Amino acid sequence: MFGSLFALLTACSFAMSSIFTRRAVLKVSDASLGTLITIPLAVPFFFLFLAVTGQLRSIISFSWQGYVWLSLAGIIHFVIGRSFSYKCVQLVGANIAAILRRVNILVTVILGIYLLNEPLSWKIAIGVLLVISGITLAGFNSQKAKNTGGRISKISAKAFFYGFGNGVAWGLGPIFIKLGLKGSGSPIAGAFITFIAATAFLSLSLVHKGRRTSITQITGKAAGLFLISGLLSWAANLFRFVALSLAPASIVAPLASTVPVFLLVFSFLLNRNLEIFNLPIIIGAVTVVVGSVLLV
Repeated sequence: MFGSLFALLTACSFAMSSIFTRRAVLKVSDASLGTLITIPLAVPFFFLFLAVTGQLRSIISFSWQGYVWLSLAGIIHFVIGRSFSYKCVQLVGANIAAILRRVNILVTVILGIYLLNEPLSWKIAIGVLLVISGITLAGFNSQKAKNTGGRISKISAKAFFYGFGNGVAWGLGPIFIKLGLKGSGSPIAGAFITFIAATAFLSLSLVHKGRRTSITQITGKAAGLFLISGLLSWAANLFRFVALSLAPASIVAPLASTVPVFLLVFSFLLNRNLEIFNLPIIIGAVTVVVGSVLLV
């Protein structure tokens, strides 16, 4: 019971993180700047969690290949994936972005089959078709959607690029994490390493003077919204770990995949004037969730 509860808290936290992300990206010109706030934020929290649970030594338990794979996961999943996610949310809102990025599960399934020799079943085949159908339905209808409050544009090629790019990055991330954790230590220690690598990579971008100037120009309100989004994202990852420690992955994964549905509800309650709501998008979100459940 508690495992299922924490799995639902995972989905709710990710959905609420997207709510605050949507508000934050409207207050900056370059949405990717949010990564400079949200990603480094996770490092001290994961370190504290490892210290409290007595797992600090597990940080040095990985092979050199493990560190390489986990570092690649951090750069691709968190830096590139999250940057693309913020840009997509800025262009078309959190509801549509949440559907477009679900291409990540297709990438993970395909690579899992070919690289990790994971089995292919009828459930996976149907799940893939449902995810593709949900993305297509939401994307096709939204081409004709009117702007909401002048803040949401139609889905442009750029939005599709960022949405699908976000999905590809988030699809590659789990594969690299699996390779990094193979025969090694704590998943939380692995997550800590991915955030360390992502933070180090982001720090290199500050060598560019224009990047440093841009970050200093973020308003306090925008920074605060990104901060809340980052905290909720970190909490979601922690809840997922707790859920997996209390219940089988076969229960946790489907419940944690309900993010798009929770996001629709929270967006309607809190961001109604910033998002697009219509029947095809709702059906598309539900279809994507059903397909995702079949794939996990």
